Order: sequence, then structure tokens, then C-alpha cells
Amino acid sequence: MKNLINSLCVLLLCMGTLLSCEKSSMTEDTTDLKEVRIAVVLPEKDRESLWNNALKWAADNIRKADIGVKVVYEWVDEESADLTEMGVALSNREDIQSIIGCNISVNTQQLAFALARKKENIKPLFTFSTSQELPRIFGHRGFLWGLCETDISQSEILLSCLSNENNHVKKVALLASDDIYGQTFVDWFAFQAVELDMEPVCIVTYKNSSELETCLKRIVDSGADAMVCVPVAVEDVVPVHNYIQNWNFTSMTAGNISLMFADKAYNKAILNGAESVDFISGLAPSSNPSSGFSISYEALYGRLPYAGEAEVYDAVLITTLASIWAEKNNEPDLNKAIAALLNGKNNSQGGWTAGMIANYYQEIMVGGTPALSGATGTLDFDTEYYTTIRSTSYAHWISYKEKMVIIDYYSRNSGVHSSSPVAAWEWKKQHMQDVDGNGNEINYPKLKDNYAVLVAASEGWKNYRHQADVLGFYQYLKEQGYDDDHIILIMADDIATNERNPLQGVVRREKEGKNLYEDVQIDYKLGDLTSNDLKQILTGMPSEAYPVTLGSSTNDNVLFFWSGHGTQQGWQWRDTESLDADFAKQMFADMQFRKMFAIIETCYSGGVAQGCIGIPGLLMMTAANPYEPSKADAFDDELQVYLSNTFTSSILSQFERNPQCTIYDLYLHAFDKTRGSHVMVYNAEHYGNLYLNEISEYYPKY
Repeated sequence: MKNLINSLCVLLLCMGTLLSCEKSSMTEDTTDLKEVRIAVVLPEKDRESLWNNALKWAADNIRKADIGVKVVYEWVDEESADLTEMGVALSNREDIQSIIGCNISVNTQQLAFALARKKENIKPLFTFSTSQELPRIFGHRGFLWGLCETDISQSEILLSCLSNENNHVKKVALLASDDIYGQTFVDWFAFQAVELDMEPVCIVTYKNSSELETCLKRIVDSGADAMVCVPVAVEDVVPVHNYIQNWNFTSMTAGNISLMFADKAYNKAILNGAESVDFISGLAPSSNPSSGFSISYEALYGRLPYAGEAEVYDAVLITTLASIWAEKNNEPDLNKAIAALLNGKNNSQGGWTAGMIANYYQEIMVGGTPALSGATGTLDFDTEYYTTIRSTSYAHWISYKEKMVIIDYYSRNSGVHSSSPVAAWEWKKQHMQDVDGNGNEINYPKLKDNYAVLVAASEGWKNYRHQADVLGFYQYLKEQGYDDDHIILIMADDIATNERNPLQGVVRREKEGKNLYEDVQIDYKLGDLTSNDLKQILTGMPSEAYPVTLGSSTNDNVLFFWSGHGTQQGWQWRDTESLDADFAKQMFADMQFRKMFAIIETCYSGGVAQGCIGIPGLLMMTAANPYEPSKADAFDDELQVYLSNTFTSSILSQFERNPQCTIYDLYLHAFDKTRGSHVMVYNAEHYGNLYLNEISEYYPKY
């Protein structure tokens, strides 16, 4: 009965919409209507065939709502425009209320950077680009409105679909575009696969179609049962599909490779091309099926809406109502008006229709603040961490007889899947490492002294954050009682006086933060050393070549912090060499520490840490597991660099909050606050009970 009632409601909604649109064909006088002008930054080649339906429909329903407003679009070709120049120009135009764009995540990032140059009253940017980099970089600025969840959710649901539909799937592979669109999948794929009881056997990225065959061969050779493809371009979809199908047909092995595509494949180009084929399958964000938008759209235009059309419609709706609310409440910042309306309190659907738009308008005009819903659903935004919608509906689609057929819908509302970055991390917390709280304490010799080794293993202005983080550790340790004789500081020292630094002699981890470069004693410049030199400094005696060495013993604790780049082969030294687990094994063999706590901020940092398991007295905490990169933090618009890393920020914030916290508390805090990678601890069983060991035993003052 409930399903019947819902179906009747949607049918009535659809009929009402059709009648409304039929009336819109009549000529109307719009001379006296207030203009809401929206810049649309999307590919011109797709304007008529893809985007105009949703844009015209939104404008028509706003006219039919009789709220005294007409929507005017100003089109900018995403593929030919200078997005930086155009973004700066749009940000200074008083007649532009908001901007919708772009179709490609890297273009959205470039446009957002340009808009962010304006310090106040930044133009709202509505986007359906789904890279997690976008809310991570711009969310704190309050002008980016992501009308779709990031691909953290899409990656998880793709893997869930493969797992649920194919019980034989045990080994999975990922082929992803080598850009910020593909990067979210690269970051999360392995972690999610493991948690879903699948083995990630191959993760490959590619830049263009010429690399496809080589990449696909690697995946086939990996023994994968299933594969997720995040294509560079829609033109790659059919060739990838055909390659896997041909391999399945000719292979003599027991099983085939299942294949699913990410949202870029959901495009009419795979239907009407020379090589269009049936049974291509994938996942794509869609309108909420309960809203009636897709049914009405199909009745009007003869097809289901493609990915992005529901989001474009909602962007027009939100801009219009926010403009009215801002004027009524004397609010000069349209982003604040948008935030007031996207308050997450609307549990109803169908708010995109002309009748509901009229209702919203009436509530605003009597001093109220309505809770909006739209084509995509309830328009519930997470405003604490990111300006990204909390819940997206995903359509599981398949191509068949030159049509896109929807097989099923998925969303976090089902209680199965994660949603926005915040909800994804809440899901992630359920999969934290199980640290033994009942472990026996190890009988260590009496503590004599404390030493620290701080290494920033990269150089150059773009790597500002690595040296800033090391200097943050340095200044904190000085506050905890260290003198320079007990700290070895290694860094390139090329950012404080860099020609691109407008504040000469200043290095900060936070905007308006304190200068971390004051009273710094650097022992070695990075460019003067090799990774083998580092091993000599850690384990050797002072010499003419190495006047400063660690000099610790089996009665001393060593705090080791490393910040830089990493690969799956090891921690990178100046991007030319790799450091593996041998350095720690040699330090133990040479009796260089009583206890050593190594805190490692690199991509794939867990790989080297795994190689250190079994070394007595050594504990490693890493920013990332062996399969994923770590993430930068606090982008500075003026300096055009990241000031820190999320993992380091979480560690130092806990240090400062509670210098005597247990190592388990430190891990718990870092795991919770590090967004973008998964903090790990290694070798706890050979170190001691993390619930009892405190970080303060590495500070001289305690």
C-alpha cells in the first residue's frame, strides 16, 4: 500500500509538472521581473544536447511560480575559456549572482582558485565535480557548494555492487584517470576493498588513451576477478569494455573479470558512437527517485536525465531563492543566504516544482527561512567540515539497445553506504585498528636521556608544508625542554627566503600563525646529504664529514619525525632515492635506542613501517596505509601552497592539547582528525601497551 501511494504521488507530481510546462509555451511579459543572472561554465558542445533541458526547465518553473523573478543564463565554454581570467572577471561583476561549473574537476579547481582571490563576498560556485580535493581545499572558504557527494561514496558503492552481484569476486583492480578526478578513487579504493573482504591486487592510473592497452594488460595479469574503471574520457569507455569482454571470451582461466565504470561513463556518447555496445555497466549520481524529477524529465524529453542535470537544476533553484532571501534579510553575502536555506531540515521531496517554489517564496516573504528540497533530494549540506551535500542518490545503470537502463538506486539513506566526507569518516571509524589494551608491558632499562630526529625530505616552494611541519615539531620540542644538542634537524632550508615568499624569513603552518623559523638551528641541509649519509648520521660516530650524529644509546628514547613524499617502494629522499626499513633495523642492531617512536608523514608510509615489524622497542605511526597517499592541509591562497599536512596537524594539535596523553589517545585523535588517509600504528606488540605508554616520556621536562 505504501509503495502504491508513493507511486500515485509521483504520478500526480509528474502530471502537474507537465501541465505547468505546457502553459510555459505561451508568450509572457517578463519586462518587470527581477533578473537573476547565473554564469554557466560548461562545454559549449554539450549545451544543446545535454544542459539546456535542465536549465530551461528550471527557469520556466521559476517563472510559473509567479515570484517576480526571471532567470538569465550567461554561457561560458569550459573547454575554450581561460578559466582563471574568466573567474576573476566574473567575481567582480555585480550582476552575476552565482556560477555553475565545471564538468571536469580540474577545471572546477582552477575556477575556484580564481574566485577565491576575492577576500569577501565571493561568488557562490555550484558544482557537481566529485573529487574530494575540492571540498578539502575550498570548503573552509564557504563559497563552494558541491551538489553531489565526493567519490569516496561512489568508490565504496561500486565495490559493494561488484561484491554483492558476484560472489566469486575476491581480487579487485582499479584503472583510474591520472588527475584529481581519479585521485579520490586511488586514495580510497584499497582501504574500502580490504574492509569489504576483497584483495586490491592492482591500482593503475593513466593519462591518455594510448596507455590503455598496457594498463589493461597489467590488470589482466594481476589475476583480478573484478575491475572498476574511472575513465579519462568517455571515448575510453567502449575500448575498455571491449578489451575486458574479449579477454573474458578468449581466456582459458576459470572465471571472467567483472567490470563497472564510474560516473563519467554515463553519457549518451557510448550509445550513439560507431562502436556503441550493450551491457556496459556503471554507477552515476542521479536525481532522488522519490522526488519525481526523473519521471517528469523522461515524460518531457523522452529520456532519463544524465549525470549533472539534476544538480544543475537545483543550482538554479537555490540561487534564485537565496537571492530573494538575501534581499529580504538585508544580507550582502549570498553564500550566507544559501547556508541559511540549506539547513537540512526538509524531509519532504519534490521541492523543485513550480508549486513548491511558490510556497518557499511565500515563507521567505513573511520572514521565514524554508528548508529546501530539490531534484537531488533534501539538499542537506554538511556545514561543519565541508560545503558538500550529505546524501546523493546513485543510479546503477546498464546500456541496452541504445538506451541507458536504471537497474537500481543506492544512497546512504539505506543505512548501508557512507555519504559525504564526514559520514565516510564516521564509517571509517568502525574499521579502526584493534589495538590490544591488555598487552603486557615490556621491561625496559631505566631512561637516561631523550633525543629527536626531524627530517623534511623534500625541497622546493611547492613542498612548503614538509619543512613547515618539521619546524612545527622543532618549536614544540623546544617548548618541551629539548636543546639543540639533542635535536638533529635536517631540511632544505629553501622556503624562508624563497623569492616567492612575500614574508621573507617567515615560515608558518597556519595563516596568521607564529613564525616557526625564528631561532632555528639546522644541522644539515637536505641537498648536502644522500639517504646513505642519513644512515651514517643516525648510527655513526661524529666525524669531519658528519660532525653531528645521533649519539643515543640503549638507555635513551628517540622521537623520530619524517615529512616528505613517498611511494610504495619507500619514503622518498629528495624525490631521487628511497628509504626502506633497513635504517631502523640498523639502529636497533647498533643499540641506538631504548624506545623509538617514529611519526611518518608521507604517502604510502605504512609500507616501510610494515617492514619494521618485529623490532623491539620501536613503534611507528604513519599518515597512510601502504596503499594510499596522505593529504595536505590548509591551502594558502596568497602563497599558493599548502601550509601543512592533515596528519601532522592532528598530531601537533593533540600534543599541544595534552602533552601527557597516552599513545593510544594520540592514535585515536589522529585517526579521527586525519581526513583523506588512514592513520596506522605498527609494531605495538613489540613496544608495549599503548593505553599505558604516554608521549610525555619523550619530553625532557617530564
